[in-house]
Amino acid sequence: MTTVGIVGAGTMGAEIAHVAAVAGMQVLLADADAERAAQGRDRAVAIAARRVAKGRLEPAEADAAAGRITAVGGITDLAPADVVIEAVPEDLGLKTRVHAEIDRVVAPGTLVATNTSGLSVTALADATATPSRLVGLHFFNPASTMRLVEVIAGAATDEDTVSRAIDLAGALGKTPVRVRECPGFVVNRVLVRAMAEAYRAAAGAPVDRRAADQAVAEGGPAPMGPFALGDLVGLDVLESIRADLEAAYGDRFDDSGTLAPLVAQGRLGRKTGGGLVPDGDGSPTGTEPVVAAIYYAAAMDEARRLADEGVASPGDIDLAMRLGAGWEQGPLAAG
Repeated sequence: MTTVGIVGAGTMGAEIAHVAAVAGMQVLLADADAERAAQGRDRAVAIAARRVAKGRLEPAEADAAAGRITAVGGITDLAPADVVIEAVPEDLGLKTRVHAEIDRVVAPGTLVATNTSGLSVTALADATATPSRLVGLHFFNPASTMRLVEVIAGAATDEDTVSRAIDLAGALGKTPVRVRECPGFVVNRVLVRAMAEAYRAAAGAPVDRRAADQAVAEGGPAPMGPFALGDLVGLDVLESIRADLEAAYGDRFDDSGTLAPLVAQGRLGRKTGGGLVPDGDGSPTGTEPVVAAIYYAAAMDEARRLADEGVASPGDIDLAMRLGAGWEQGPLAAG
């Protein structure tokens, strides 16, 4: 039986622990201390209970999965693991320190992965003595239900590591999409580019944001418009990703200063109240279909750039957008 070590018992760590345990794997869940690891195990058990309540998991399966998750005191307890997945917050310095410790603890043949939505796998691998075995596995939140995993090779990641990571994703019941390393990978690059363009368009003309979201949902394959989606993701998280992508790729990720002031005011969307979508009903101005058209055009352009750069194949880009963003069809198929 495969033993999976997970470093980071927060939301994503608990979600991944649940997925691995339901797949029949033994899970060792570690955090900064035993208490936090135990809290993470409780989160994983609660995820299973919610799925049972919704009829998505049998009670016996949930009980068996809970029995396969063990909270441990720290990274040193992960030495027996066949696979270690790091799922600590998206901070390069923190992740670098964690991977240096993982590398010292686990056996030479252990597969090591970082769950990151856009940080450099190469930079993390450079902090280790065995960079060839480190791979990116970008699980989408919530991992208990989202099928996509982006598999990212760093500059030193060897092909055997990538193959093992793809096999692991499949064993976890996920659909892997191989992605060449770049800031934002596939789904975030396409979505955030489209959202930034829509925000920029709305900043330059009177737009009812609810009506613009409706125009996006009714006029194309996306299930949700850019304003409601931003509020769902969390504007602080979105602004951090957007700023990183603007630094990497330039002005096409500029949002005309839409997000930063809201973040500074603590208006982060659904998790705090306040955000991009105002309370109450607005009055459409007639420009909303233009915003929707800009949104889809930007998504198609970024997807084409990804394909041209060889980051992923056109088919995999569309697959990633279907599974990772919930689109009915990908932007290249839509075009």
